[in-house]
Amino acid sequence: MRLMRSVDRQLSNRTVCLVVAAAFILSRCIYYWAGVRFDMAPLQFYIQIIDPVLLRDALWQSLFYLRTQPPGFNLFVGAVMHVSPGHLNAAFHATYLILGLILAVSLSILLNRMLANSFLAAVIAIVFVVSPVTVLYENLLFYEYPLAVLFCLAALFLHRYATGGRKVDGIALFTALAAIGLTRVVFHLVWFALIVSLLLYVLPLLRRRTLLCAVMPAAVLSIVYVKSLIVFGLLTPGSDVYAPLSFAGMNIPPSPDPLLELVRKGTVSPILLHFWDFENPALLKVVPLPPRTGVPILDERLKSSGRINADSLWMAAVGKQVRKDDVVLLCNFPKVALRTVFRNIKRFCLPADSGWPFDGREDYPNKQALKLPLKVSDSLTAGKLPGSNHPFLSYLMTPFLLSYGIRRLTRKLKLEVSRPAAVARNLVIGFAVGNIVYFASVMIFLNYADQNRYRFEMSTLFVLLFGLWSSSLVKEFRRSRMARASASASSLTP
Repeated sequence: MRLMRSVDRQLSNRTVCLVVAAAFILSRCIYYWAGVRFDMAPLQFYIQIIDPVLLRDALWQSLFYLRTQPPGFNLFVGAVMHVSPGHLNAAFHATYLILGLILAVSLSILLNRMLANSFLAAVIAIVFVVSPVTVLYENLLFYEYPLAVLFCLAALFLHRYATGGRKVDGIALFTALAAIGLTRVVFHLVWFALIVSLLLYVLPLLRRRTLLCAVMPAAVLSIVYVKSLIVFGLLTPGSDVYAPLSFAGMNIPPSPDPLLELVRKGTVSPILLHFWDFENPALLKVVPLPPRTGVPILDERLKSSGRINADSLWMAAVGKQVRKDDVVLLCNFPKVALRTVFRNIKRFCLPADSGWPFDGREDYPNKQALKLPLKVSDSLTAGKLPGSNHPFLSYLMTPFLLSYGIRRLTRKLKLEVSRPAAVARNLVIGFAVGNIVYFASVMIFLNYADQNRYRFEMSTLFVLLFGLWSSSLVKEFRRSRMARASASASSLTP
């Protein structure tokens, strides 16, 4: 502790950033030497990514008629494809490395500001940045890693804006929030509006500036929802496809026999027998192809790779039929959803490298290259021992960190203006706890798979809560030592 105190005095914010950035660069060199390579295979078969042929040849048309999700991530992928068509892998890898460096620096600054302990902030940031799980997601062309970076940036600029009230920090904050909303539909326009409303209430002296900073990001995000409503009649993009499919996944019984019986009776459609096997041509007898519109992303049932095109009007028709089947499933198997929820809670606590997308292909190369570091990491961070499916430590720490954050928030959020640092700290804690609770609730109660993958999007917020708890332990230990030293000195005084 004496070493920590002495080092802490010497580490400036700039030094912490340089140390964490150096650890990031060194670790990436080591991981590359160990065989970790950027994986852009999702470009060909992930359902969330537009057909690469359309991204190349009809980018703007495809983004406009994108039905099932906001356009942010596909705009990013399409932009990289147009900027560097001949060196896609290198371009995506370089972009994600830049995101990683931004994450390393922003997380170290955020922890340093929140913990008021630069040594501890540097240690925690380095541990997260060099973690093999972080590296695994950094080398995958998907939106989990960019979202983790955006949440870290949003928390950092929230603290800066609440502390100093600078316009540039406010613009950066709401731009990061809008970017999150443009990437995943679960972070809805209402989610954005709630955060703006909270800031208007908690920071009354900054209300006009808050509105000015939020208006442009809010307008961009609103355009996506207005377009979806006007063009497709959907207030929420994808609500006619992913929502019924998710509900069906929550309620399909584990044994196929009861479902087969319902199909034989004609109570439900055969679509449920081919769940997520929508490429099967047999389904065309159940749901015929709709009339063509002349827009490839709406007309083509399959992508050029042969995988299903979730944005096609055929998938919208599938979703319409599955929505009818959902009612029958719920009436016939009311207990299945409850069992799925309990399974989801367990999966939410699993290490983020367990399951899809890293087990979707046999002998996933990066996971093989990181096999030993991942075993160590999973044991230390989640308490998941080799051969066990139970992350015992994660079962304890996940609710504990959330309850710790909530306890910190029991202090009055709207403090006096003379203590902007306290207001900022509580706002960031509320941002972390609120988003984790909201996102976990949606993914546990309204989805049926991949909860641990989704949790990685919140990973920087979990790291923040862990850092706050660790900092409180250090402070308590120091106070205890000082009290004992004072008592000892008093007893020696004649």
